[in-house]
Amino acid sequence: MAWLIVYPAVAMLAMFIVLVIMMILRFGAQLCQLRHHALPDDQDLRDQAYDQKKLIAGSR
Repeated sequence: MAWLIVYPAVAMLAMFIVLVIMMILRFGAQLCQLRHHALPDDQDLRDQAYDQKKLIAGSR
């Protein structure tokens, strides 16, 4: 019997939590100024440096 009294409040709380999660997923990056991509790792930096050396050496 007590569950019937508490059920609407629990349902509304669950819907509110789902709504908050949806808003965080949709607007979280804009509100918190988060990055949209990962930072380059060491291998990426080495590849970029090698490509620049090739371009410089090829232009001479």
